[in-house]
Amino acid sequence: MIRKGNPEDLEAVLAIWLAASLQAHDFIEPTFWQSKIEDMRNRYLPSAEIWVYEQSGAIEGFCALQGDILAALFVDPENHNQGVGSALLDKAMECSGGRLEVCVYERNSDAVAFYQRHGFVQIDLRTDMRSGHVELVMLHMRELSDQADRDATALLEPS
Repeated sequence: MIRKGNPEDLEAVLAIWLAASLQAHDFIEPTFWQSKIEDMRNRYLPSAEIWVYEQSGAIEGFCALQGDILAALFVDPENHNQGVGSALLDKAMECSGGRLEVCVYERNSDAVAFYQRHGFVQIDLRTDMRSGHVELVMLHMRELSDQADRDATALLEPS
């Protein structure tokens, strides 16, 4: 079940963020992520719209939205490849009104592939000044995705 996050979820969300960040970003020193916990707790999460994926009373993942920007989407590493991330991404797209932007580290190939599978395209490339690593700016626009689906269907239909 996906529901709106609340203050009682904060510790579970932070634990998922740290565990998933350490796993997905093994090219960045663990101390970098550990040093960002208080920023996440006090700045980033409070300024975002948080949605959590909860199963049997346990939070398995979350996403954080700031308007049409997906600021975070993290799944507990024990729950990867079970549809949690896809469900959260669907919720984020629903909330964003059809346009959703995300930044993902270029070296996080699993995340890049995940977003591409869901119709995101790269629109920019930049260096994250905090970590020094290259990020891809990716965009999903429902209208473009719907048009691409119609175009593909038209190509497959017999004349």
